[in-house]
Amino acid sequence: MIDSSFKTGKVLTSTRKTYIVLVEGERITCTLRGKLASKKSRISAVKVGDNVDISINPEPDEEIRGVIETVYPRKSQLSRTIESRSHQEHIIAVNIDQLLIILSARSPAFKLGTLDRYLVIAEKNRLNARICVNKIDLADKAEFQHYAEYYQKVGYPFHFTSAETLEGVAELETALRGSVSAIVGHSGVGKSSLIKAIAPELDIRLGEISERTNKGMHTTTAAELYPLPSDTFIIDTPGVRELGLWEIYKRDLQEFFSDIYQLTPDCKFADCQHIHEPGCAVKEAVESGDFLNERYENYLSIYDSLKMAHYE
Repeated sequence: MIDSSFKTGKVLTSTRKTYIVLVEGERITCTLRGKLASKKSRISAVKVGDNVDISINPEPDEEIRGVIETVYPRKSQLSRTIESRSHQEHIIAVNIDQLLIILSARSPAFKLGTLDRYLVIAEKNRLNARICVNKIDLADKAEFQHYAEYYQKVGYPFHFTSAETLEGVAELETALRGSVSAIVGHSGVGKSSLIKAIAPELDIRLGEISERTNKGMHTTTAAELYPLPSDTFIIDTPGVRELGLWEIYKRDLQEFFSDIYQLTPDCKFADCQHIHEPGCAVKEAVESGDFLNERYENYLSIYDSLKMAHYE
């Protein structure tokens, strides 16, 4: 049993009022100490993945046994803008080592634009990223091979998996071992099914694809961290249909496309944005086939969706 002194734990789930904290292998439902809850700073909000100190209530009610006393500084975070509220940041999870971006080969359709937006978020938050095309049993792998080759060339590990046939699942589990990985992607791509395939013992609710829209229906409504053996943690995140970018502006976007950033010194103009400027090394690489055309089109699309920085 845990005694009444402070203990350090990790937040597994977070709601507006209660938090499940893993302390020495035990899950304890906690509330937040008033001095923390009253702070207006966004850092004071407790998120999934936070490392915290808790005290044990000597006279707990039937559910709540602990109180979060301290939230430790975060080494990283995953955030985006709230849908239809571009002025608000939504912190999804914190203290993450890597982002695992899940796309589906079929049902719902493969979307490269989603991948590139998530890669921008990963680069902005200085998170390692790896890519996974799931449901590969529904398609011909050769259809996606050129994507795998290109993204691996620019530094992103690439996986093909099927939660149904278990193809590639063992290799993916090995790649996640010993780290805190946040799994992200659109609704219906099979995030929860893939986690269940990696760790069948977990109690995870699985969803279906809407026959009317052919889009995924939400099963994960809030981020949840699952502890696994070998000091491994997986964060299942809610599926999204709109992916807003927080504090990313037109002028800075190229920094978050590593392949564009590497070519920038070869451009004729130092402030080249790689759109209409002459002597652009990026456009030349697209024309020669050295730069993936679809990724360049996604760069242009994201650029058009962003605002100018306040200092411009």
